Amino acid sequence: MTKKQYQYCRLAIIIILSASISISITINNYYLPIIFTLSAMAGMYYCRKQLKTKAVLADERDYQVAGNAARYSIFIYGWMGAIGTFVLMAISEKQGVLYAVSQYLAFSVCFLMLLNAFLFKYLSKREK
Repeated sequence: MTKKQYQYCRLAIIIILSASISISITINNYYLPIIFTLSAMAGMYYCRKQLKTKAVLADERDYQVAGNAARYSIFIYGWMGAIGTFVLMAISEKQGVLYAVSQYLAFSVCFLMLLNAFLFKYLSKREK
């Protein structure tokens, strides 16, 4: 399989996965998307293994850009989530839906920050 065929294989898997998940959610079946996602992962793995050429799919610059994008995404989501939490708490009445959404947002920001800290610690120890 050439690099171009590999890209077509990935594109086909993504299109089929998107359509399958859309149909599953439309018919209110929320377990099928999990199965479809796992099978798409297996299909992507198979396509990657069939790649005969030693084509460079990603280099160090790609990983550096991805790291910077992840850092900025976490920073921006953290600030927007914190501000959004405080705004939603201020305009809610401590019982309504807005208060529940603010709590969800607060916990998701906390989870993201904790996950980032644990992964950073783990990966920095693994690099040594």
